[in-house]
Amino acid sequence: MNDKEVMEQIKKHEGYRETVYYDSVGVPTVGYGHALLEGSRVPAVVADILFEQDFNDAVKDYTILANRWGLELNPVRRGVMLDMLFNLGVSRLVKFQKFLTALQVKNYDKAADEMLDSKWATQVGKRAEKLSEMMRRGF
Repeated sequence: MNDKEVMEQIKKHEGYRETVYYDSVGVPTVGYGHALLEGSRVPAVVADILFEQDFNDAVKDYTILANRWGLELNPVRRGVMLDMLFNLGVSRLVKFQKFLTALQVKNYDKAADEMLDSKWATQVGKRAEKLSEMMRRGF
């Protein structure tokens, strides 16, 4: 057997899974049996693909949130929301009720204050400071 044939055999035996699953010994795994262990190598090209997918998910989530909350944000403030959605995920961002309410009424100072008055801000530090200032100023 040549390497290409061996590769096809392994793919057949492993099977492809698009989502992360636990293998027979409990190791998180994805794709064709790629174990996700601490120290696992992720080539930049793969990281870029994952980033783009995650970013596109954040854009979809933003669209849903903006429609649901009636948000009309300029491009900079939209960018802040996308950054937060990417980092937090929609399920955690929707818990920022006072933040979202402030955005509804276009009170960007209050929204920025609410960003900083959160556990998230202490976790991400300077990122929260920069994003809150962008939200406050809109540029």
